[in-house]
Order: sequence, then C-alpha cells, then structure tokens
Amino acid sequence: MEAEGARFGGMRKVVHDVREQPTLFVGFTAYKTFAVLLFLDGFFFPGTFQVAGFELSTIVPFLFICAGVCLFFAFRFKKIKVFDKDAYLWFLVGSMVLGVFFLFMETHAGIADDAFRFATLALGMVLLAVGTMGIHIELGRIFGMLGMTPTLTFGIASALATGVLSLGIALLDPLLRWVIAFVLPAFVVLLFYCAKGKAFPDQKVLYRESTNDLLIPYRFMATSVTQGLALGIPLGFLSFSGFLSQMLDSVGYFFAASLALLAVLVLQMDFNRSIYQIGFPLAGAGLLAVGVLGPTSVMAGVLQVTGFLYLDLVLWGLGSYLIKNCDQPATWVASCPSTALMTGRALGIVVGSVALQVLAGSEQVVVFFCALAFLVLMMALLLTNNANMRTGWGFVRPGDPDEPTDSYRTCEVVAQDFGLTQRELEIMYSLIEGKSRKEIAEDLYITSNTIKTHLHNLYGKLDIHSESDLKAFVAKRERMFSTEEDAVPLPPEQV
Repeated sequence: MEAEGARFGGMRKVVHDVREQPTLFVGFTAYKTFAVLLFLDGFFFPGTFQVAGFELSTIVPFLFICAGVCLFFAFRFKKIKVFDKDAYLWFLVGSMVLGVFFLFMETHAGIADDAFRFATLALGMVLLAVGTMGIHIELGRIFGMLGMTPTLTFGIASALATGVLSLGIALLDPLLRWVIAFVLPAFVVLLFYCAKGKAFPDQKVLYRESTNDLLIPYRFMATSVTQGLALGIPLGFLSFSGFLSQMLDSVGYFFAASLALLAVLVLQMDFNRSIYQIGFPLAGAGLLAVGVLGPTSVMAGVLQVTGFLYLDLVLWGLGSYLIKNCDQPATWVASCPSTALMTGRALGIVVGSVALQVLAGSEQVVVFFCALAFLVLMMALLLTNNANMRTGWGFVRPGDPDEPTDSYRTCEVVAQDFGLTQRELEIMYSLIEGKSRKEIAEDLYITSNTIKTHLHNLYGKLDIHSESDLKAFVAKRERMFSTEEDAVPLPPEQV
C-alpha cells in the first residue's frame, strides 16, 4: 500500500506541475517533437556521403556541428550578453526556420550543381544547429532555475506526450511533416517566452551571474559521451526507418517516462543508482540484444531507445541540480554535456556504419556488440564510484531535492576526498553536531588524549588549525551541495 501510494503521489506531482505551467509543458513537448524529426527519424538528413570508401549518414556532420555550437556557447558564455534579450529568442527561431528552408531546398528543389547543393546543405546544417542548440540551452536555463523535481516532472509528462505525437507524425504525408518542421520553432519559442514570463517575472533571477567557482562536469560529460555512443553505434549499424522506427520511438518514450517516474519520483533513487545502475545496464542490454537477436530485433530497438531516453530524462534533472543547487551557469552546464552527447552520438554512428560495412554477414557481429555491452557496463562501474560525491551529485535523490543536505553525507565526502579514517570521520561529524570532546569520548569509548591525537591527524590532512576552521571547512563543502535556502551559513570571516 505504501509503494502504491508513493506511485500515485509521483503521478500527482507530474499532473500538478503540468497544470501549474501548461505553456512550459506544451513548449517542451513541441521541442522534443522537433527533436524526433531532427535526430531519431532521419527526416532532414536522408542522404549519405563517402569517407575512405565507407558510406556515412549526412546526420554525422550535423551532429559534429551541433557539438561545435555547444562548445562555442560553453566557452563564450560570459562574453555573450544577449541571452536576456527577447530578440535573441527570435534570432534562434529565424535560424531554425532558415535552416529548415535550406534543407528543404537541398532535398526538394532539384539543385543540379553539386557545389551549390553542398553549400545549401552546409548552410542549412549550421543555421539549424545554432537555433536548435540555442533553444536547448535556454530550456536548460529555465528548468535549471525551477529545480530538479519540476525538470523531471515536465520531462516525464513531455516524454509521454511526445511518444504519442511522434507516432502521429509518422502517419502524415512528408510535405505535412515539412510544414510542421517550419511551424514548430516559432511555436516552441512563443510558449517558452510566455512560460518564462510567468515563472520568472524578474528576469534578473533567470539571468543572474554565478558567483561560485566554475566546475567542469567531467563525469557528467563522460556519461553523456557513453550515452551517445550506446545509441549511435546501433543506429549506424542498421538505421530503422518508416513506421516501425516511429513505433519504437513511441514505445521507448513511454517506457522511459514510466521508468523515470518509478526510479526518481517514487523510489527516489540517487543519481549514482538511477544513472549507472539502471540507465547504463539498460543501454548495455540493448547492445547485447542487438548482437544476439540482430539489429532488426524489435526488442533490441526498444531497449536501445528506452535506455537513451531514460538517461536523457535523468540527466536533464542532473543538469538542473548543478545549475540551481551548485549555482553553476546555465549556459555552461547545458553546453558541456550536450557537446559530449552530440560528439558521442556522431562517433557512434561512424563506428556502427563502418562495422556494418566490414562485418556484414559475419559471425563477428555478435562478438562486436557483446564487447560493446561489456564496455558500457565497465563505464558504469568506473563512473558510479564515490568520486561523483566530490561534486555533490552522487548521493542526491532527484525526487526529493528540497530535503536539507545531510551533514553526515557531506562529512563522508570530505573523508573520501582527504583519506580520513573511520574514527576521524566520526569525530569530525560529532564536532559538527556541536558535541564537546567529553561527550565524544563517552560516545566512542575513547580517552580525551586519543581524541586529541585523531584531531591532530585530521587537521593535518585538511590543512586547518582549529575546530572553528573545521566547521567552516565542512560548512563551505555543504554549501556546494545545498540550495540557497538550505545552505549552512558560513562564519562572517569566511564569507
């Protein structure tokens, strides 16, 4: 009964947030639907090109361009001062619409001159990449400021709606799809503009400058690269097309949303478990199914799409945590993992396409995909270790971000980072709780001299000199892992 109540509680949370911000829900759904056309269906990029004798899909250079655009935003975000201008959003719309126009001309205008056709395709790719990645970053900004739980609830609701819409779009005439592709960008930005104004009447809150040191989310980026590779390789090996592809996408969206609802809102798993003990094994199982059952297996396709989309949902939540709780710049957080994801997916398609042309009809295909599945699981083991706690997100439960940070968990992070013993950890936490040395000695059944020895070692490892230094040190670390409201205030001399 308790689990059932938690499940319905999670569903009620999703419904509540959607009803509170319907424009944001519809806008996010429209963006995801556009992404279906852009990335999963191959609608914009049906052609191929040759490199070193191998056929590659034209979506590969587009993905690399997207990665380059995200990288540009990541390293220039402090010098670009137009993010908070309304004109910037409409510039992104214009870029997307023009990109769609040039891609439509390249495929439908019957351009005879190869150089002109290549220029049309390249210009369309660049414009579409700039607009799409810009909108992606702006959505990351508003969700980052709303927080983890709203990000996940809107993501789950939008995934369910996108699954239905993508299946409906598959039944439409191709020309009607192009009409939708032309209209969706303006629709997304209009809804985003309305939602932004309602959620953040004071735009200074949304576009405020971060005062914290800039963190490079290496593990987040490694996770995104692996996520992209896990889907890109099977897609490159044998791309699905037509109605079957959209059926797989729709089923994948439904399963991914349901799994995310269960894992992060009902069971409230922390990021380490929800990403590396669920998402990565699911992606590995998909790769294994491709090798054992064949790339055309429906089960393999569903596992692949579900694993990718589930990770996408949870990682949106992780990005929101880094933006709001760790006070990292939204542009930076949204750009870095996106660069890794696009690069990983492009490389995966290249590897899969080359493998298809080298191993086609060979029994080595099974070995190839089994080895890939093994590598994904090894990456899960590598990335799920305690080093994630160093940046605070390893032990965070996405479904309950408003819970005040547990000081003991922060002390654990400090202990792991600086090689403290278990006894040093116990004494450190007792001091943080406000206990006297006499009380600590009674609790741990040790003498005052023993406590003095442990503290001497503890202070040496942390390069501090007193109990007040210790409290300030832990408070500063805890502040990294907390929302502004829940953060432990620093002593005046440490502010």
